[in-house]
Amino acid sequence: MHLLRPLTLISLSFGLVSCQISSIGIGRSTYGDRPGPKGFNTVVIDAGHGGKDSGAHVRGLMEKTLALDISKRLRSELQPGYKVIMMRSDDRFIELDHRAYHASQYGNAVLISIHLNYGRRSTSGPETFYWRTDSYSLAKRVQTQLSAVIPNESGNAGLVRRRLRLTRNPTIPCILVECGYLTNKREAALLTSAAYRERLAEAIARAIKDQSAKGDAGMGPLPRPIYAAPSRAGDARG
Repeated sequence: MHLLRPLTLISLSFGLVSCQISSIGIGRSTYGDRPGPKGFNTVVIDAGHGGKDSGAHVRGLMEKTLALDISKRLRSELQPGYKVIMMRSDDRFIELDHRAYHASQYGNAVLISIHLNYGRRSTSGPETFYWRTDSYSLAKRVQTQLSAVIPNESGNAGLVRRRLRLTRNPTIPCILVECGYLTNKREAALLTSAAYRERLAEAIARAIKDQSAKGDAGMGPLPRPIYAAPSRAGDARG
């Protein structure tokens, strides 16, 4: 009799998760506890920061400006093959919780949040953050493609599983991409070049297209889901 109790609890928990998934519609999932997306036709692009929030600001370079530029280039790389939703197309401030909510309104979609990094002067290279199981392959593809075009990598974290408001809270596959370190002199110099920013956008677009065409194929085993509460404002880099 005692042996049945844990199994009953597991079954009940799984049922609750299933209810939460079905309650928000096909194409969306509260926890992302499923395979990665394949065949999606919509990409929500979130240019990080904006308006009163400049993000990292180093040597005259502002993260919000560069993130928007790369996001617009990414839009051009994806159209007309994909429906592209821009979280912002100009210099405006949008709360993180609203970004997560807005992205969640779309089915058959993925969210890509574009940022630039800040840290030690010796650190350089891309970092890609995910939390949900269904976002792992997309994050890995983006990190691999960016690493192939960024000439200088040193001490960066690479592919990172981290519970952020833009990697945990949306109900569609979602990743946050750091396209390099503004605090690294060499990388900052590269980011001033429109041609280099175009290469970054092309790399992210290739990863998105590969994910839509292949799903999780070739990406290895998926990480186990983590049924954590939504990320809140007090969390580190929420």
